[in-house]
Amino acid sequence: MAQIAKTGFVFVLDRRTGKSLFPIEYRKVLPSPLDGEKLAETQPYPVKPPPFTRQAFTEDMVTNRTPEAHAAVLETLRKVDSKGMFTPPSLRGTMLFPGTDGGGEWGGAAFDPATGLLYVNSNEQPWIIRMVTHDTTSLYKNNCGGCHGDDLKGAPPNFPSLVDIGSRRTRAELLQVVREGTGRMPGFADLARNVDEIVDFLITGKDNGKVDPEAAKNDPNWLKYRNEGYILFRDPQGYPPLTPPWGSLNAIDLNKGEIRWRIPFGEYPELVAQGLKDTGSDNYGGPVVTASGLLFIGATSFDKKFRAYDKLTGKLLWETVLPAAGNATPAVYELDGREYVVIVCGGGKNGAASGSSIVAFALPEKE
Repeated sequence: MAQIAKTGFVFVLDRRTGKSLFPIEYRKVLPSPLDGEKLAETQPYPVKPPPFTRQAFTEDMVTNRTPEAHAAVLETLRKVDSKGMFTPPSLRGTMLFPGTDGGGEWGGAAFDPATGLLYVNSNEQPWIIRMVTHDTTSLYKNNCGGCHGDDLKGAPPNFPSLVDIGSRRTRAELLQVVREGTGRMPGFADLARNVDEIVDFLITGKDNGKVDPEAAKNDPNWLKYRNEGYILFRDPQGYPPLTPPWGSLNAIDLNKGEIRWRIPFGEYPELVAQGLKDTGSDNYGGPVVTASGLLFIGATSFDKKFRAYDKLTGKLLWETVLPAAGNATPAVYELDGREYVVIVCGGGKNGAASGSSIVAFALPEKE
């Protein structure tokens, strides 16, 4: 059994016993700087295969796309803690890397039993996590600020902005969303009457909903700290703040515990027009591998391409542009003796254009 992780690790286990087929080292990690929080003293590091992403955002990795972008990113990086992927959250702020959107993605990996190769597409997307003390005077901050931000600006599109939400939604609609949830957001019916006060704040800007400090102090479930919000770290022009590759496609030999090949995966069309190619990009959705020697994958958010690679070498054999990004794993099937490759084209991730198509490909029928 092989398990890919957001950290960039691949754990390879005997599926009958759970024993790792490669050595795992348990290395010491930093303790939490937060009062009352105790973390595990060690974390597992598989010795093989090597990680398929970088695992620490260091100053030598700061983007060189433009001098201005380099200076701005370096200034932000120096204001937060960035000591590797197990750097604990802090009041100062922590660089989360490979990131919430980093490492292995929702599409999973593809395995080829004929060659023992595991194919993984991955991202390197730094996020900033900053802890703040719970504010006993604000129902909104305590219950909503962790996702939508204390300033209501959120981190679109994953965590939408609530700025001026009262002009876009009625009071009844807002009450329903908070109580019942929508999309990724769960419902918060347990807040009872506090829902009304939170919605009042969203509409009027006046935070009249207060948490009783004494009640909070005596509540065993009360947490002293909370997340300030999810901050996707970008350079001033909205591009990833580190040197490429920003996304990669990897072939990992599970027999040897080695990376057979790795290539940048995805591009930003506007940067290609400026001569900046092969940067890699955000990519979501996995690959499929065929017995005939092909690896099919969509996934890339901004160039919206669907590609076929040589599974042994990573050489690009064919590509086409989809109506929207194929942020899904393709399906391969046969019907009446004809083989099809199908992918859902939804897009819409991290500001990319959305779509609603299903596209199928097949070789021409023989006459």
